[in-house]
Amino acid sequence: MPQSPDAPDRMPGMVPGVRAGGFLFLSAIRGRDPATDRMPDDPYEQACQALRNVQAVLAASGATLRHVVKVTLYLHDLDKRKAFHQAWMEFFPQDPPARIAVGIADANGAPGGNAHYALDVIALAP
Repeated sequence: MPQSPDAPDRMPGMVPGVRAGGFLFLSAIRGRDPATDRMPDDPYEQACQALRNVQAVLAASGATLRHVVKVTLYLHDLDKRKAFHQAWMEFFPQDPPARIAVGIADANGAPGGNAHYALDVIALAP
């Protein structure tokens, strides 16, 4: 999948996703703002940024949030699920995709980050 100029850069060897069998598989999408290269501390703002990053990666392949069929939400603190759900309902006001939330030890891609969330996304390829 092409890299989106509107999504944060990935570390070497990491791709935002792949296209296979009529689907797009996005991995480890976090709430890092590509303009500042930082993650907001506020859980709601970080959730919104993560979902904007999903939108940007999808757009690079000609897809939108309407193509999303399944999201796995990884959280290091299940108490932050409410803030994520608030953002989720704004980005998916009707017919949201299937979703599961899973508690994990650390949502960061590298030590010392402040990621509250990491998302794996499956979408239909347009």
